[in-house]
Amino acid sequence: MAYSIDFAKTLAVDKIICSTDSEEYASIAKKHGAEVPFLRSEEASSSTAMEQDILKDLYQKFETHNIVQPDMLVWLRPTFVFRSTQDVNQCITLLRNDANLSAARTVCEAEGRLYKVEEQRLLPDFNDFGKSMIRRQDFGNRYKVFSTDVFRSDTKNTSDDFLGRHVAAVVTNKLCGLDIDDLFDFQVVESVLKYNRTIVDDSIDGTYLDY
Repeated sequence: MAYSIDFAKTLAVDKIICSTDSEEYASIAKKHGAEVPFLRSEEASSSTAMEQDILKDLYQKFETHNIVQPDMLVWLRPTFVFRSTQDVNQCITLLRNDANLSAARTVCEAEGRLYKVEEQRLLPDFNDFGKSMIRRQDFGNRYKVFSTDVFRSDTKNTSDDFLGRHVAAVVTNKLCGLDIDDLFDFQVVESVLKYNRTIVDDSIDGTYLDY
């Protein structure tokens, strides 16, 4: 969370707000310079809550606490430690300069030749054209999202399609795609941060990671 807040300080934004239902996390967020004017509702904090549920709660709390609804939001997920200031600011700039865009996302190159297993049978989850092997060069580039999103919030869209259908993509470094979802992920990110700092410095501006 501290890394996300410190990263937010490097962006062209007006406010840094942390949405949480935890008093402990709220205290940490405030310590590192974020505002926590309210706690997230129980409904928006459940294990089944989606991001649109969090947005709905956020927008309602903005009204309740007389906080001006922002024109756009930069959504920073704390499980992503590595981010590029330049790339996220580019997302903000794209959205400011093109009224036709509904959102912009940082994306990382990913493996698109994925398979699924059904009844112990390996099945391609893509068109393999009847071939046992397809070169990456022949398949084309594919990307994964979910690291950082910038989207318009003045319309208060809390539907399942809150990002809209006109989303720009900014390709960022693969390092920024490391997501902490379990202990193994944590150890990988920790290893990169503690013992392979040159990788970080060569890939992104990691000054916000200095502690």
